Amino acid sequence: MAGPVRTIATMCPMNCHPTLCGMLVDVQDGELLGVRGDNDNPDSQGFLCVRGQASRQIIGNPKRLLKPLIREHRDDDAWREASWDEALDLIAGRIAAADREATALWSGHGNLANNYGLSIGGQLLTRFANLYGCQYWSPAMICWGLGGFGLGLTGALEINTKEDMGANSELIVMWGANLPSQPNTARHLITAKRRGAQIVTIDVRLTEAAAQSDEVMLIRPGSDAALALAMMRVIIGEKLYDADFIGAHTLGFEELSRHVRQFTPEWAARETGIDADRIAAFARAYATTKPAMIVLGGSSIHKGANAWHAARAVSCLPALVGSYGIAGG
Repeated sequence: MAGPVRTIATMCPMNCHPTLCGMLVDVQDGELLGVRGDNDNPDSQGFLCVRGQASRQIIGNPKRLLKPLIREHRDDDAWREASWDEALDLIAGRIAAADREATALWSGHGNLANNYGLSIGGQLLTRFANLYGCQYWSPAMICWGLGGFGLGLTGALEINTKEDMGANSELIVMWGANLPSQPNTARHLITAKRRGAQIVTIDVRLTEAAAQSDEVMLIRPGSDAALALAMMRVIIGEKLYDADFIGAHTLGFEELSRHVRQFTPEWAARETGIDADRIAAFARAYATTKPAMIVLGGSSIHKGANAWHAARAVSCLPALVGSYGIAGG
């Protein structure tokens, strides 16, 4: 006789951060029956994209690796199953033979690095590297790390929510932010669009977000900082900034004003491939439409040589126009 069906509330494991949609998992006698969205989750409210719905295929998949595999020669594909003791002994032996100065750890970017309950996987790797004295590279440094550092240093890290965007924003700038990477954002974007909000996408290609936009600005890869600097030049030069907010909540406005004088829309046009007139018009629209929100991509613009500078420049824009701390900004 089959046992009762248990329903367990959890989060989707598909790493579409920062989405983390609520998921209900049905289990009977230790077997997974199915997954579905959690209507009681205050964030996703029952939404579960195709990746989340397909995640049930991970459990019990015949291609899923459950034991270590070892091969004797790297030029062939003859893998054999091994015990954990054999695999760990092999790894430890190779590390000892190489010595700590020639050993490096590079963690993956799945559940190991993104266990949002404990984050213990990444912490243990870091601790091991500290104890042994070898290098440890976080996947964040080739994903969002440099941009996150720039945002945090400038003061703009996670200042608003997609729910607020859907309910209140009048202008939404999808800056390197694409919907398949954060599918739970899509429904809030559509809510704002139906409400009449204007949507502008800035990206290197025509993305899924571009398909939902009123205007698309195709930009050369790595030139996001140039666009933001030219926008600041227009906003400051035409006195479209929020002087009260700047005086009360920011530092360095005079230095920034002097710095951006050289970055004209004409200069930015050569760097970005976007016409100077469009850059100036976009800067004016961003400064005069209230409230306006920039949704910055979590990965794409943060991987280039100017990654952290781009994040710093973009995060100055909401401060200039006083969008911080207001609904929809």
